[in-house]
Amino acid sequence: MNKSLEEKYLNVIEDNVNVGKSNAGIEFVILLAGIAAICFLIYIFADSIGSFFIDRMSNETQIKIENAFSFGTKPKVSSKNENIIKLENIRNRIIPLDKNLQGKSKFPIYEVPEKQINAFITPNGNIFVTQGLLKEIKDEEMLAFVLAHELGHYAHRDHLKSMSRQIIAAAITSIFASGNNDINLTLGSISDLNGLTYSRKQEREADLYANKIVFKLYGNNEGAVKFFKMLEEKEKYPEFLQYFSTHPSTIQRLKLIQQES
Repeated sequence: MNKSLEEKYLNVIEDNVNVGKSNAGIEFVILLAGIAAICFLIYIFADSIGSFFIDRMSNETQIKIENAFSFGTKPKVSSKNENIIKLENIRNRIIPLDKNLQGKSKFPIYEVPEKQINAFITPNGNIFVTQGLLKEIKDEEMLAFVLAHELGHYAHRDHLKSMSRQIIAAAITSIFASGNNDINLTLGSISDLNGLTYSRKQEREADLYANKIVFKLYGNNEGAVKFFKMLEEKEKYPEFLQYFSTHPSTIQRLKLIQQES
């Protein structure tokens, strides 16, 4: 091809508005970086995103979601006994105090044959307390605080917010690791009771919720104060498994409750 003619064609191509002048590889990298940045922001604000929608969810939708999650692995529980009946009586006094607890789960209570001091509530409203807790705590007001704390998580829909956080995180992960079945694994794991952890903010709010409940029931929060002082003493022993493993420190929680006295 004539050199001058070749230059002419090249000039025509360069002047053509339909021909991109930028590097396609650089544009692709920029696109990926943009997607990664958006995903990162969604991941960071997963709690806020989940809370925004869940707080505005209707009760009917909440119940449907809760019923959709069945727990394949449940702790072995004993039959109803005097301790459970006592807790059920306390529960029956708490539920009428909050409309967010009414018309939903019946909040059945089960005793778990484990030595550590622990209690937890599942997304479908089942409440589990360990034998260790019932053996250690006989005071009705202390038991009321523990029960109200778990019901507080349910009233605030913390269980759904925790689940939404895991689903969002799994969805983001799957974008960058397709084929790993991250979403399927997460949907399976959220049925695992060990996966239902809450943020420190949610724990503080559940403490304050329970504190208000015991005030309404007994006119004081001595049960809450005694509960945290008991935990503080127990934490001196290495064999003690903390009641709230992901919670703020017991000292911080005690100070928060005492400020509300």
